[in-house]
Amino acid sequence: MNHLLEDYWEDLRWEALITWQRLNLAELNQVNGNAIELEKLIRREYEFNAWQIQKQIKDLINRYDNLFFLADWNFIKVHLLDFWPPLDGDDIKYINGSRIRMLGTVERKYGWTKERAMDEVSRFLRQFMD
Repeated sequence: MNHLLEDYWEDLRWEALITWQRLNLAELNQVNGNAIELEKLIRREYEFNAWQIQKQIKDLINRYDNLFFLADWNFIKVHLLDFWPPLDGDDIKYINGSRIRMLGTVERKYGWTKERAMDEVSRFLRQFMD
């Protein structure tokens, strides 16, 4: 869980801002993906126990990762092949609706940095957002 928060914090902090509305962006920027710091911040603003906080953080990561929340995966995967022709059927099967797997696959196939892959995947996924 910790490495996912750190690796994808740039995107996850926006989800965190929606999830925990008493927190502000400056506070979340200071957390910088550190799970312990995020737990402390949530505990300070909300009266949740450690188990509740950890569950909410896991739920946050799952919502971010699961592209089924965004749109119909079957619809997305058709456009995925058009958008990134180097991807093939095996890549699509591996990704299987996971944003994190999509990021890793695109990063590997194109030789991009993680930051570039995140930017490109975000750009691709924006077309499916309402």
